[in-house]
Amino acid sequence: MNFGIIGYGNIARRFFQSIQHTKDGKVIAIGSKSLSHNQRFKQEHPEIQIYATYEELLADPKIDAIYLALPHQWHKEWSLKALECGIPVLCEKPAVLTIDAMQEIMTASKQNQTLFMEAFKTKFNEGFEQLKVDMKQLGTIKQIEASFCFDAGENLGTTSYLFQAKQGGALNDVGTYSIGFVQALIEGEIEQIKAQGAIVNEIDEYFRSELIFENGTRAIVEGGIDREKERIARIIGEYGTISIPFFYRLDQYTIQLTNQAAITRHFPIQGDDMTLEIQHFMDVLKANQSESSAHSLDDTYRIIETMENIRKKM
Repeated sequence: MNFGIIGYGNIARRFFQSIQHTKDGKVIAIGSKSLSHNQRFKQEHPEIQIYATYEELLADPKIDAIYLALPHQWHKEWSLKALECGIPVLCEKPAVLTIDAMQEIMTASKQNQTLFMEAFKTKFNEGFEQLKVDMKQLGTIKQIEASFCFDAGENLGTTSYLFQAKQGGALNDVGTYSIGFVQALIEGEIEQIKAQGAIVNEIDEYFRSELIFENGTRAIVEGGIDREKERIARIIGEYGTISIPFFYRLDQYTIQLTNQAAITRHFPIQGDDMTLEIQHFMDVLKANQSESSAHSLDDTYRIIETMENIRKKM
């Protein structure tokens, strides 16, 4: 299956490596203004067509799908343009920045019967379904916690788009991971939201929110681009706890039931933590489906809606 990549930053470079571990996916074209002047890349990858404009890439008849890796604020525009061309889109998270924009994506996807899927890799790792089974050992689930923090200024520099008012912030960058994780595990609607955070120059550099679901389960979601902290999720029930380090790629977790020895399950990842989401996307296309049942358009909408509601409470 032939992919085109729109944008060629760090995450797109990871995609370029990840797709090589899939069954039959390959990158045949990249739309990138900067890469169009990179003679070394062209010499090393003569099989890849480099386009200076994204319009040229979308016009390439050999492309079966695109991976959209632009900064957040451009996701809506280029997703819609691809969908209008009937080109399936695997879009980096967050899919878009508002629920209104997501509604436009949903409408375009359905009208054109063309697949749009947010690259929410957690659900496609093999351990995720087993985790939902093992949660039953905990009895009634009392609380789920999920935290993803890193120091973006130290890693990327404060000139990164993550620090731009229109598209930056912790909610936009890492909120999908923690919010999407708990919403995938807790059924029902959120009835109450409490939130706090650190706002600097109109950017939410950190957030921590308590979500109360209609079934009574409590979730604590946390994210930051201003601090290093253990990236972990915990599921706390009446009979014990499940701890999931690096929950967003979910390759292992530990079950600790009361008065029993701990059990750690391992789920080796073939390729890397992006490979399985790419493979799932391709499998959905091969089945001639226009929506993923594992991570639906509604799932993405609910994540963005929760992000908006948290932001209002901060």
